[in-house]
Amino acid sequence: MFKYLLGLVVTIAVILVAITVGANNDQVITFNYIVAESQFKLSTLVAILFGIGLILGWLITGIFYLRLKVRNMVLARQVKRQTQQINELTTSLNKAA
Repeated sequence: MFKYLLGLVVTIAVILVAITVGANNDQVITFNYIVAESQFKLSTLVAILFGIGLILGWLITGIFYLRLKVRNMVLARQVKRQTQQINELTTSLNKAA
């Protein structure tokens, strides 16, 4: 619970810093992208790119987290199966002796 609260506080702090840095930049710039070009305020462009980076970061982290969770479930199932096999073997050896 504490790590989630800490993560939320850090995320909010980073967003606030990005907003304050972006709010001081009122210059209009031309942003060229592959298909066309547009004119944005620098603060708007910083906020948009920061948001896109934040979302991409969360998505990539989420993908790796889910992969680890699935791998952990597979390994836990494998350990459970192997423990059951060991118990069956020791039981059958005890009956044979």
